[in-house]
Amino acid sequence: MKFFKSMTLGATMALTVLPLLATQANAETLTITIDSTLETLDPHNSTANAVASISNGVMQRLIGFDKDMKMVPMLAESWTVNDNATVFTFKLRQGVTFHDGTAFDAAAAKVNIDRLADQSNNLKRNSMMRVVAKTEVVDENTFRLTLKEPFGAMLATLAHPSIVMHSPKSLAEDGGDVSKHPVGTGPFVFNEWVPGERYSVVANPNYWEAGLPKVDGVNFLTVKETATSIAMLKADEAQFVFPLPPELFETVEADEQFDILEVPGITVRTASMNMAMKPFQDPRVREAFNLAVDKNAFIQVVFAGHGVVPTSPIAANTAYYSAQEAYPFDLEKAKALMAEAGYADGFSIEAAGRNSSDETRTLQFLQQQLGQINVKVKINPMEAAARSARFFGNDVTGETATFGLALGGWSPSTGDADWHLRPVYSTEGIIPNIYNMAFYSNPKVDAFIASGLNSADDDVRAAAYAGAQKLIWEDRPVIWLAAENKLAGARADLSGVFPMPDGTFAYANAGFE
Repeated sequence: MKFFKSMTLGATMALTVLPLLATQANAETLTITIDSTLETLDPHNSTANAVASISNGVMQRLIGFDKDMKMVPMLAESWTVNDNATVFTFKLRQGVTFHDGTAFDAAAAKVNIDRLADQSNNLKRNSMMRVVAKTEVVDENTFRLTLKEPFGAMLATLAHPSIVMHSPKSLAEDGGDVSKHPVGTGPFVFNEWVPGERYSVVANPNYWEAGLPKVDGVNFLTVKETATSIAMLKADEAQFVFPLPPELFETVEADEQFDILEVPGITVRTASMNMAMKPFQDPRVREAFNLAVDKNAFIQVVFAGHGVVPTSPIAANTAYYSAQEAYPFDLEKAKALMAEAGYADGFSIEAAGRNSSDETRTLQFLQQQLGQINVKVKINPMEAAARSARFFGNDVTGETATFGLALGGWSPSTGDADWHLRPVYSTEGIIPNIYNMAFYSNPKVDAFIASGLNSADDDVRAAAYAGAQKLIWEDRPVIWLAAENKLAGARADLSGVFPMPDGTFAYANAGFE
């Protein structure tokens, strides 16, 4: 096992630019199975990890991440930031061209950031650039961003896998559609997309980085059945499977022809308590819920042991993490707290989540565990669209929401505390705005988050986020269930392809040894 620290097929019209790659892998073509259906090929307009993953070999950002999610230069070679984190100046890599021959330069960077900053475009990632006031082409290879207000997380935000550089020509071209035909600067060139079935890329012969790409192309196959993915891996019809279901870990690990790639994740799984409901307005009830759930047992049941008990609202490998004392499993204390709050006989709630296997198991586990403190839990595993409407519809408020517990998992793909604490625990993040499904609001927490955001000083940011984590942990708006590890299965001679802590995967350096 390698441990890194840090088909459904349908009859659909293919969107083809280059000759179709063979779906049967050979020594120079890599095949990857994914469990998601791609709804677009434009990362600017997607929140899906699968879109970010398949895009990272085709499209690049100004700043990237290494395998531990530490920021590294990508299309920007270096950068400077003023003292109050409002002006960011980037020296861009020279000699880089997009796949259509367009030069990558400061004008190209400006076109892309302007597209993301223009809120009227209604792109799903527009909010990440809402703070941008002005973009400037200082010279051909120097690009400058000026913000409306201090934003200490700007560099990490630019490293987010969705903040990619499209070819300006592809964005402006009449009849062009970057949601179906992306044009980037990466080591691979878009080849074909058959929605719901497959996506493929081919080697870029003009790539700027020496020694890459190492394979002729990559095929991505949508395979919803996990057992089918593993069978394909063992038959060499695929060489990388992501995600690898924890329950199939041992099946792959037992065969020396394959490697398990496992990385500590930055996704924290939670069950948010609807604090607009009277029982959850009592902090004793919220503490009781955290004590009544055996987190170690949960990790065994749902993730086959591949995860850790949370010790903060954010995962330990997120920037500015501050450790708190984990909530132990203490059923007797939980019962005493419920009685003290006037709920010795419990109450009835609905727990809602996705109908995926892991969330269905989570709902069933919570139903059993909370039953021990006399809480009657009606579980509601939903299709993704129904869940989205239920949790994120424009008419959703704490008062109108009928769920008592809402399952969720947030991964800050910037690697920064801001993009976990602000979406999930700030007042501005209350659904449907972002991801605060507990309808939790604490002005002191908001102030800490704002303080961390409004500084570029590491010490200031660390202190602010430590304060926020402490208060959130004490307020207990959610049941913190697990920080899950990210798992993938791979052929043993495959290198340069690996899961990332945020739930995406990287393949730009793929090669066979």
